[in-house]
Amino acid sequence: MAKAVGSEGALRVSKCYCETGRKRHRIPRSIPIPFETTQHLNPPHEDPPLEDEEEEDDDSTLSDEDDQDADIFLEDAPYLSDEPTDALEDNPLLVDFMAPQGLLATGFFEGVLDIDIPDEMADQEPDEVAEEEGIPQVAVWRLNLTALSQVYNIYMVAYADKIYVSRPRSCVANVLPAEPDLVLRPQPSAMSLSVGGYLDDNFPHQINHLIVGELGNEEILLLAYDDGDVIGYYTRHIENELLRRERDGRNTRSTPEPFFHENVDKSAWGLAIHKQSRVIAVSSNTHNVSVFVFALTGQPYRHMPSVDADEFFRNIVKDENGNVSDPDRSPSQDGPDDAKIAQLEYTIRRRDANWRIVLGTGRAGTNIPNIAFSSDANGEADKVVAVDISGRLWLMDIWHFDHRPHVKIDGLHRARSRARFQGLPEHFHKPRGWGVLVLPESSFLPMKTKEEALGLPLSDAKYAFNDKIGRWVDISQGIKYVKNNSSVHPWTRWRQTTRFAFNPLEPRRAQLETTWYDFDANMTLPSLYDSIGDSFSREWRESRSESTNSRNIPRLETVLGDGSSILRAYEMDIELRSFEEGGMGIMFEKAIDQIRPSQAVLPSMRMSHERLANLIHVPELSLVVAGSLCGRVALITLTRPEERGLSFKRGFKIEAILPTKRDEDRQKRPICPLLGVAVGPAPLSGDIEPGDRSADGKRYRIMLHYYDLRILSYDMFRSSPTEPLAVA
Repeated sequence: MAKAVGSEGALRVSKCYCETGRKRHRIPRSIPIPFETTQHLNPPHEDPPLEDEEEEDDDSTLSDEDDQDADIFLEDAPYLSDEPTDALEDNPLLVDFMAPQGLLATGFFEGVLDIDIPDEMADQEPDEVAEEEGIPQVAVWRLNLTALSQVYNIYMVAYADKIYVSRPRSCVANVLPAEPDLVLRPQPSAMSLSVGGYLDDNFPHQINHLIVGELGNEEILLLAYDDGDVIGYYTRHIENELLRRERDGRNTRSTPEPFFHENVDKSAWGLAIHKQSRVIAVSSNTHNVSVFVFALTGQPYRHMPSVDADEFFRNIVKDENGNVSDPDRSPSQDGPDDAKIAQLEYTIRRRDANWRIVLGTGRAGTNIPNIAFSSDANGEADKVVAVDISGRLWLMDIWHFDHRPHVKIDGLHRARSRARFQGLPEHFHKPRGWGVLVLPESSFLPMKTKEEALGLPLSDAKYAFNDKIGRWVDISQGIKYVKNNSSVHPWTRWRQTTRFAFNPLEPRRAQLETTWYDFDANMTLPSLYDSIGDSFSREWRESRSESTNSRNIPRLETVLGDGSSILRAYEMDIELRSFEEGGMGIMFEKAIDQIRPSQAVLPSMRMSHERLANLIHVPELSLVVAGSLCGRVALITLTRPEERGLSFKRGFKIEAILPTKRDEDRQKRPICPLLGVAVGPAPLSGDIEPGDRSADGKRYRIMLHYYDLRILSYDMFRSSPTEPLAVA
């Protein structure tokens, strides 16, 4: 449990509970675990506790011996050389390996680690495979692959094409059983066989992403696959099967069937669920978003594997200009008239048939890793908000087909010549977009002062504005005020840089280290108040007025109708857009960055893998959990200052980054990628009885699951909205 730290009412995070994959799955030391790295080299020393922190008692955590349960197994990498080069500073480094062709091209594919995954068990019953297949197989370079049910005491993790379902056996350490309580292994659809895989064409039916959310009154598990399949399960059915097994034993096996199984033509990535409107959205490498609209009257949707999917959903395609697209119509032919469009809109909104609305992005589109729904004033879904890997946001209207084009909002980062980075002549890649959330006003906690709302003194803030990006407050210096955090990579901090591999053809790191805006070092920082004497605010109002007067064309709205805010995440940067046109946004760059030598990469990954793609909104805590593939997770409190007259009305601050510096120095953090981060209500204290789903809605658990199968668990809760987060 979390111990009291700091002042009363703080949002608190418990100490870390660590369980290695080797210990959990009872893997002998003679068997290597992919991505497992050595932990027997101790850091030089451990920093003393922060002044407002007490030294924690480690009796309830795993012992050092358990934490370091196995020696490391680093597989020989033939593409690495032991010879240092002059171009890579003065360290004795591993160098000179080639990134696979196409790694730096636009797309999700930034690397691949070939792992032999046996397919001879494909014909076995799904649940009979668990005890025979050995070490769970990790699908690399994916999005979030873990989730906790918000209703039941269920933890779900995707390994390759399977979903392991387990009940955590402890309400404190969230210990998982050696074997999962249930294994789901949905088979590929007929259409997926012709689609193939994007990341792995030899094993296309692997899971790229999973989420849990409410569809109407039912909680569902939704899965996106590399072969374009999208599959959904009711968690109630999963819970009922677990209860049956706990009552009757595992002798009589059965497996829940999915209620939803469709295909989106190419590798599926972004997922979104809307509770009130009962719709699902999926993005894919077609550069489109498919919105599945279920019939609410007449016959309910029921998937039948023996019937063609086209018979379940009537398909309609809308192009980037908001027009109905008919591929069979020649360009010279006129589209549907206004009466037909009105009838089409009425028919779809009647909800007496299943519809699939495909929202196209045209030539400007690219791969879309994450999406979210926005709502109108009545709480009904009205748009899909998408982020593509070029950093662009898309606001896509769902229900209207009367020439309402999608709104495109470019990323904030300026394009610079890449010639100064390692002398490479290729064009510069701006930071890529990876995550997006839509955050209602109710999720923002009131803060008494602007400093509390931003998490730093105003003297450390920077201000930026121009006609293209609008006006912004840069709060990146807030990282200095995140307690128990290290901005230096553990291997660098421990003087173990020889453990890195060095990729001379890795330009991403140098690019990401450039600032998002060219700040004037001699600029006098203006006040945050929008007073008459505020030159910054006056100049902004004048420039906005001139810009408006110089154009007589209507501007597309870049804000949401219900007043919600949009949070956009890049590789390492986090941006909160204003909910008002012309308002002030908040920018935090390099949020999860840790300093390491230039061009240094993990030997197992071969290139930089920072991407803030795993975003989870926890409304009850006014919290956003932002997980990165690099293995770090930021806890972000959403805020709104109570002071009047400020130029910004909503903000955020990073209050903790997990694992903490103390966790790193105690070698609980594995130096390998993050498989997934899961957040859910914590069960009541005491041992968890099978099927017990009662939980305190104010206390949450967060579980960080790594490629080497290690899991770090924390508890967190907020007793008052006015105090900062504290890590015990």
